[in-house]
Amino acid sequence: MMEKAAILSTGDELTTGRVVDTNSAYIADKLYGLGLEVVAVLKVGDSRNRLLWALRSALEMADLVIGTGGLGPTTDDLTTEVVAGFFGRELRLDEEVAESLRQRFAARGLEMTPNNLKQALFPQGAQILPNPLGSAPGFRVATQEKKYLIWLSGVPREMEAMLKESVLPWVVAQRKQGENIRTGTFKVYGLTESKLGDLLKPIPISDQVKLSYRAHFPDLTLRLMVKGGPEQRFSELMDQIRQLIGPHVYAEADESLEEIVGRLLLERHWTLALAESCTGGC
Repeated sequence: MMEKAAILSTGDELTTGRVVDTNSAYIADKLYGLGLEVVAVLKVGDSRNRLLWALRSALEMADLVIGTGGLGPTTDDLTTEVVAGFFGRELRLDEEVAESLRQRFAARGLEMTPNNLKQALFPQGAQILPNPLGSAPGFRVATQEKKYLIWLSGVPREMEAMLKESVLPWVVAQRKQGENIRTGTFKVYGLTESKLGDLLKPIPISDQVKLSYRAHFPDLTLRLMVKGGPEQRFSELMDQIRQLIGPHVYAEADESLEEIVGRLLLERHWTLALAESCTGGC
């Protein structure tokens, strides 16, 4: 049963503070929304030994490990090679990916240097995950213990696309084979986190029923997770939350205020005009 997940991020730019790791937060949020417990988030630099340590540690704690970064063509991109060594597998060149790289460079009128073929190497037996927005595909590897390691591009927009298209649907399918876990999301506006928690005191929290809160100006995200039990129990809890905080809920999905306003404008065929005056550009 896939219940626990760990997240790995690699790159010297992360451990030196030059780049903020937004990938881990994004992945953790999406996994929690599917009912997984994220037990650890690890960051390591471009070091073979540290990456091996992170792989061992993460797979000891979790059923699913998702990593990002280190899939490029340069010498500091160590991920695929280290993962192959960790599992005792050979690296194999995927000709379909290699040809896609050649066509990508040719279409841009650029010379493809030999080191770019590094992005077409994968651990033997790995499932290749396409990258619709970039040149470096990801991959999925299963362990002998029926655990899984998934590796994605470290570029945020590429990672997000790969996660949505190739990872999250697969995770949902895997979890359907195990314990029934239901989740619900509420987007809340006009309440502080403390006030929201106070209003939700009547919700019976237990090992089977959990609430999580995430503050992100100017609103809040509330998630309900219910393990096991009948569908009716989950529906009753969702209804109870609606009764407690209904006037402050603007959506029951992972949508932002901007997305909802934009959709409403499109549905009504309305336009929006903005004017700035006397602010000095502030």
